[in-house]
Amino acid sequence: MYNEPWKEPLLELSVDELKTAQSFISELIQTLEVLQESKTEPIIIFPPEKNINIDDRRAEKRFDIEIEGVCSVMERGVSEIFPEIPIRIKDISKHGIRFVIDRPLTPGDILTIKFYLSSIKTSGQLYKNPQKKIYVEVRRVFESLTSTGVKYEIGAQSVESERVIELIKEREKYTLINKQLAAKGDVKIVIVSMKEARSKYLEDLLQRQGYIVYEANKKQQAIALLRKNKCDIVVSDLDTVRINEFELLKDIRDEFPDMGSIVEIETIEDWMHILSFGVSDYLTKNFSDRELNIIIESVQKKLLYKSMFGSHLRKRQQANQNVLVVSGNEIFKKLLCNVSKGKGLRLFFVNSTGHATAALKRYKIDFILVDTEVGGLDGCRFLMDIKKKFPNIVTAVASKNLQERCDFLINGADNFFAEPIAMKEILALVS
Repeated sequence: MYNEPWKEPLLELSVDELKTAQSFISELIQTLEVLQESKTEPIIIFPPEKNINIDDRRAEKRFDIEIEGVCSVMERGVSEIFPEIPIRIKDISKHGIRFVIDRPLTPGDILTIKFYLSSIKTSGQLYKNPQKKIYVEVRRVFESLTSTGVKYEIGAQSVESERVIELIKEREKYTLINKQLAAKGDVKIVIVSMKEARSKYLEDLLQRQGYIVYEANKKQQAIALLRKNKCDIVVSDLDTVRINEFELLKDIRDEFPDMGSIVEIETIEDWMHILSFGVSDYLTKNFSDRELNIIIESVQKKLLYKSMFGSHLRKRQQANQNVLVVSGNEIFKKLLCNVSKGKGLRLFFVNSTGHATAALKRYKIDFILVDTEVGGLDGCRFLMDIKKKFPNIVTAVASKNLQERCDFLINGADNFFAEPIAMKEILALVS
């Protein structure tokens, strides 16, 4: 039993240390098994899903039944209810419902379901009124071929009527954000730079775009402008913000925490360093006019989302999140597995945008991380499609090439990770 050399250090550990090691090894085995499976399976889930046996389902007051009903899809942006579609209910509980339908639904769809539950079908006090109208959110969709054609088994979670109203208002806010992004004349930008010629060029460029622009060449002047005018975004460069150990960034972070800030950098290391000062985004050295416009709009969008959805996002971050990862990088996957532990995150690993699309049709997804080594041009088209069909999903891209990010941001990505990816960046996004 004790002949193998690797066992000798374990014999010197205490019982508590051995228990800690045992827990670590169990988690490591689980992670490695997931990564091993990801080489052959199109969609791998971490932590792995657990099968629920019939006894557990009964304990949760879930009833296996076969009754007819109807459902209608409620668009999140309007109060209109679409035509009723026949369904066959398989089972039901206080928290959700499972049914079969002959047309596809999308995870995240909000449904109104109506059915009549006879007294013969029930026991206990689960439903006092047999005629039911409930709201649910689609969580899973499974497609199967039967003798009568293609059928879709739907797993949906109960939603309170108040939450349905919130979802409609949420969609109205998204529409308002898009309108405000187009109204550039309401956005105030301060350019802070010691480089006078460069500063003047940026001022003229942004003014032609319709922004209200102020200019400052030192910290004191910039802070005075920010105090006098309710500004939205500060644009600066690394040489300017470095003065007095990044004093400008520290003062903006402390006095104007809700303001966006953009800094021109040269290397990934520069970006990793200024992240701690709350900088919203960066520009690469000798950036183009196009890149500047894209990054300013990206920061403005983040500020509007934070302003309109602040409390909602905090609530959502406390709930379990489903993260779809499009990557073939084993190191990246292992990093994400480690990040997910204890954070309430469930990871869905796929190796192509095609498999990602399949996952989106099957599962309710909250975040998408795309590795450009897998995505490439397909990744850009994939993100454009996501923003059209799933506007509420937050998307992020990971790349080793700083220049690639404009292509992805303009095609709908909300965030861009410059590799090597820091764990704190991922945590900031998804937890």
